[in-house]
Amino acid sequence: MTDTQRGDEALKKYDDSIRQDNLIGQWSFEPLLDAAVGGPKPRGDAHVWPWKTTRARLAEASDVLGPAGVGRCNLTFLNPGITQGPPGSTHTLAAGIQIMRAREVCWSHRHTMSALRFVIEGNPEAFTVVDGEPLTMDRFDLLITPRFSWHDHHNPTDEEVVWLDVLDLGLTLSLNQAFYEPFGEASQPQRPGAAESQGLRAKALRPAWERPRLSRLPIRYAWADVTGILDSYGGTAGDPYDGLALRYANPVTGGPTMTTMDCWVQQFVPGFEGLRHRRTSSSVGFVISGRGRVEVGDEVLEITPGDTFAVPNYAWHRLINDSDDVLRIFSVHDIPAITALGLFYEEPVPTVAAHPAPPVPGLPHHPVHRTDAMLEPEEVR
Repeated sequence: MTDTQRGDEALKKYDDSIRQDNLIGQWSFEPLLDAAVGGPKPRGDAHVWPWKTTRARLAEASDVLGPAGVGRCNLTFLNPGITQGPPGSTHTLAAGIQIMRAREVCWSHRHTMSALRFVIEGNPEAFTVVDGEPLTMDRFDLLITPRFSWHDHHNPTDEEVVWLDVLDLGLTLSLNQAFYEPFGEASQPQRPGAAESQGLRAKALRPAWERPRLSRLPIRYAWADVTGILDSYGGTAGDPYDGLALRYANPVTGGPTMTTMDCWVQQFVPGFEGLRHRRTSSSVGFVISGRGRVEVGDEVLEITPGDTFAVPNYAWHRLINDSDDVLRIFSVHDIPAITALGLFYEEPVPTVAAHPAPPVPGLPHHPVHRTDAMLEPEEVR
């Protein structure tokens, strides 16, 4: 036996002995540190869940579950590359598809996982109640259910309602912060009138005598409003990496949609070829309309309307619209959570909130002061 072999055997015996005292030597972590050189390896695979398959499976699940009210008819999109830890579509986000059958009420409960609903097959008479406030579930509306908000879903019609669910499940479970509580009845009480609505208070005019609520807001982003804003940008291509990417901002603070997740609507003009980039965040996307492809590492995902896809953290990727039609995607990102930890990073250049807004168009002919005088930092070019 060589000296090296004797040393390795002695170290192994010592490692085994100190484990009896619930100790471990730092030298045992050296392989983990070596593996982190160059940054984290993407957790999970790039993957697409085709609409044709998921919608058919959802119909089957509805038949198998039987009468409405037996259980929430929801299918979660599992990333095939995530085999350990909490199940999900990325390591932090769990996307899925849910159907609410005719005349169904999905009972009220709350949990610390923040959740959102992007309505795929909607009805103006269907609604979700969030902390006492009914939010209409029309096609392509976005409804948010912030952490620990009471919520129940109602479909008083004879038609089915289908939506995309996204929760910060992996993040919450990994931090061991899961709380759940049933309300005790199928429906929670609704606010007696609009004057008590938090949604009303999220608009431009607010009560001067109240402390404003900055988060945990029951908000509906109506698709009719979103399309009007998209149309206002015309044929603007937007960012060379993410296209015309518009955030569903918190209407009170202007910050992310929720504290752990930010929602975007992205529009890609025909012929758009995004530049390759990567972020320490992960995301899931849903194709609203149009066709294209997502290149993630060596994988190429063909995407069509209704498809859902996942982009793992720190994976090189780009999006291409090689069709003759505009491509629109709803996407959800864990950027707020990663940013709060001080770990958000992008390559090859920063793109999220990295550029100043358009400047004031007028400049004096004979300036008395600097052109940046009295401006906010984000206005300075």
